[in-house]
Amino acid sequence: MLALILIIITSLFLVILGIKKIFSIKVCALCGSIVLTWIGLLLLYRTGYFRDAVLLGLLMGQSVTGLYYAVDKRVMPALRIFTLPFFLTVTVTFYGAIVGNDSTMLPLVVLLVLWVSAYIVFAYHNDPGKKSISDAVMNCCEDK
Repeated sequence: MLALILIIITSLFLVILGIKKIFSIKVCALCGSIVLTWIGLLLLYRTGYFRDAVLLGLLMGQSVTGLYYAVDKRVMPALRIFTLPFFLTVTVTFYGAIVGNDSTMLPLVVLLVLWVSAYIVFAYHNDPGKKSISDAVMNCCEDK
């Protein structure tokens, strides 16, 4: 089954590359091929025709990471305080798509606390006493 999925992803990748060239569309062919694949697999999973939740989760996880990097490139540096809540919100959303929304109530509470905490840090990010906290959060992915 995995080999078939890899062939599908490769085929979609090539099709999207062709569409990009013909229509001058700005879209990542890799991201598009992964998204289209897991959307199709999710529909098959929900109807009982596909049972590999691990592969589905891996593909969705790739999209979570891709979405994070796409947003990170376009967001103002001060808004990077919301990196963790954003990333985890997308993760919980995709998780809920696989297992159903019944098992996401407690994670949603955790996310609410995390978003509120991030907002508090954001609101005081210019305060000299709290600047080191906000700088650490905003630069969490830096190599420094």
